[in-house]
Amino acid sequence: MTTVWAIARHMIAEGIRMKLALVFLVLIGLVVLGLPFSISGDSSLTGAVQSFMSYGLSATGVLLGMLTIFMSRSLADELVGHQIFLVMTKPVSRWQYVLGKWLGMTILNAAFLLCSGVTIYGMVHYIKRTHPPIDDRYDKAELNNEVLVARHAVRCTLPDFTKPAEMEFEQNLEEGLYDSVPDFDPAVEKARLASKYEARWRVVGPLQMRVFEFENVLCDRSPDNHVQIRYKTDVSDYASDEIFRALWVFGDPFMGARQVSRPVRQVVGRYHTVHVPADSVADDHTLTAYFYNENPYEGEPQYRNIIEFRKSNEVAVLFIVGSFEWNLVRLHILMLCKLMFLGAVALLMTTVFSFPVACLASFTIYVLAGTRSFIEEALDFSSDDFATMFTSMKEFFVQLMMQVYNVIYWIIPDFAKFDAVESLVNGRNVSLVWVLQAVFGLVLVKTVIVLGLAILLFHRREVAEVSV
Repeated sequence: MTTVWAIARHMIAEGIRMKLALVFLVLIGLVVLGLPFSISGDSSLTGAVQSFMSYGLSATGVLLGMLTIFMSRSLADELVGHQIFLVMTKPVSRWQYVLGKWLGMTILNAAFLLCSGVTIYGMVHYIKRTHPPIDDRYDKAELNNEVLVARHAVRCTLPDFTKPAEMEFEQNLEEGLYDSVPDFDPAVEKARLASKYEARWRVVGPLQMRVFEFENVLCDRSPDNHVQIRYKTDVSDYASDEIFRALWVFGDPFMGARQVSRPVRQVVGRYHTVHVPADSVADDHTLTAYFYNENPYEGEPQYRNIIEFRKSNEVAVLFIVGSFEWNLVRLHILMLCKLMFLGAVALLMTTVFSFPVACLASFTIYVLAGTRSFIEEALDFSSDDFATMFTSMKEFFVQLMMQVYNVIYWIIPDFAKFDAVESLVNGRNVSLVWVLQAVFGLVLVKTVIVLGLAILLFHRREVAEVSV
């Protein structure tokens, strides 16, 4: 390992001397230090901080990804300039040479991420102190309780819709409603009936009530603490001011929880957050919430609102499980894992191609990894049918493309699965499990595979001509 570390130190020194690295560092500095003075979000203090973190962290990740690819030029330059001849005359194995280069790139990226993380953390607190809040009380409270924290979200537990679906299915079966249905599948029909009952449950008519149950709300139940209910509704037949009135009641006193009422006036079509005392959570860490579709404000008319809680906008309870500082640290570890994989890819391409071709290939893989989810949705390779050349040439080539696509994406990861910027910006917890998945999936599996392939190909490459 002494040899690997020596090559890594040489790579670090060379990376620091590279003018290209200096250019990217200046760009990162301009982005991180300049954004607070040019972005205000929605003019609120919370919006300014969220906009800065979103743009700053995203731009830092992209710029460091580009810098990682360009740092692989070190190996290409040594091959073209024949400096590698001096290295190969020493007791240095080729695997030690490639591994040392990758380790040096990883250490440089870790140092760059450390500097950017400290700078971003400092600028967040600078914005917090200098940006004028819209409301001294509520704006700062929203920032401290909903952004600069690590919150875990628990979705509501849906009622069991299989029992009424089974009853209706048996009744329809006795009445012979399915006798004339071709290719009748009982399982599909039961699922359809369960979906129908779920859709009815999600719609709350005028003067109706729904009960939302939450489990595993593992929060500190001190009366001084709060949990938050976040939800979004689709409202029809609402008032002309585009505001719906409703009543939330939280806590089940029969379960030892404090019951509180929260009347709400909220704008239609937006996400809303309701603060609830933590002692409204029961001793068994369950929270019961009652939603009444009625106007609780005296002297105002009752509006015939029809409110729907769509499946895509699940009602969730959020509670604090950690600090913003550790959330930011875990986010940067996720970013480092992606850069470690990208560094291995760049070295692999450099061992095979000239630097311009290797650079283009590395950028292609970088783009494919970043847009994998979008490409999967666009191509929609969801068919399980097998096509042959005798079936249809078009279907055959589609299936062939799908197989090639699956082979390529077996090794190319989905970077979107490890993108935690949005979670951090919204005060969601970047969990340790998420980080461990990135360490195992990106680093210990795919990065090791790519790095091993780079070592193998470099071992077979002729780096010098022997003349007698």
